[in-house]
Amino acid sequence: MSALDTSATYGTFAEKAFLDEMARKRTGAALLSGYLAAAEKRTVWDAINKAEVLLYAQLLLNAGGAGETTCQSAAGPA
Repeated sequence: MSALDTSATYGTFAEKAFLDEMARKRTGAALLSGYLAAAEKRTVWDAINKAEVLLYAQLLLNAGGAGETTCQSAAGPA
């Protein structure tokens, strides 16, 4: 295995954990949006299942947006 071969140590599970960390940040929605935009240009996925992680990122983004809407609704009109 060469020094550049990370497929044995980094894959879909690790990428999803990375996305989880992104989503937990206060700026999570912006970070996830940026990740999805950058993914269009990404050419090397190695052991990462591209379709799975992009769907997961979108689900996290949607869940974050739904949470913000719920909080705003609970607080009442602005």
